[in-house]
Amino acid sequence: MNTLLSRHASVRPAALAALFAALLAALLALGAPAQAHDTLLESDPADGATLETSPEAITLTFSADILDVSPLVRITDESGEQLAEIAPSIDGPVATATLEEPLPAGTSTVQWRVVSSDGHPIEGTFEVTVEQDAAAEETTEAPAEESSPAEESAPAETAAPAEEGEQATAEAAEEESGSSMTPLLIVLGVAVVGAVVAVLLIMRRRD
Repeated sequence: MNTLLSRHASVRPAALAALFAALLAALLALGAPAQAHDTLLESDPADGATLETSPEAITLTFSADILDVSPLVRITDESGEQLAEIAPSIDGPVATATLEEPLPAGTSTVQWRVVSSDGHPIEGTFEVTVEQDAAAEETTEAPAEESSPAEESAPAETAAPAEEGEQATAEAAEEESGSSMTPLLIVLGVAVVGAVVAVLLIMRRRD
């Protein structure tokens, strides 16, 4: 009896140790792949960002160097219609998707998929909002360019009043000179009349 009890006592700790080892191995097997996957650290534009105009490119930065194996960035509008599908360039942990056409006004969804450094594909989505449409921006800039001829004609319009002012100044000068000559002519006339009267008086006295 004592022999059987000792055998059970020795078998039970061994079984518990084996069960514990199996559970630990299972937990490590489940946790290892998740820890090995790279993660997205940041995006430019950031998730939920509101921009005045469309960005020229979308940049994704990961926690480790990703593999240049069929990377993809797909952009859709609010109705789900595809706006662009881009194969981004890979430089270490950074994937850059250059936009060939600007994003329209509204909220766009950016879907990305790359291959992690451990060989497993990873993917995700984020949203970006653009306030102003590119076509509207071009129309607002057009009137500013058309206004330049008007600015060029402005000096010509201001030149005319200047010429009129010079002509008025000349006329005023002539009037002043004419008015200043009038007293002089009166004095000369009086002197001539006086001289004539004096001559007549002298001739009468001689007679």
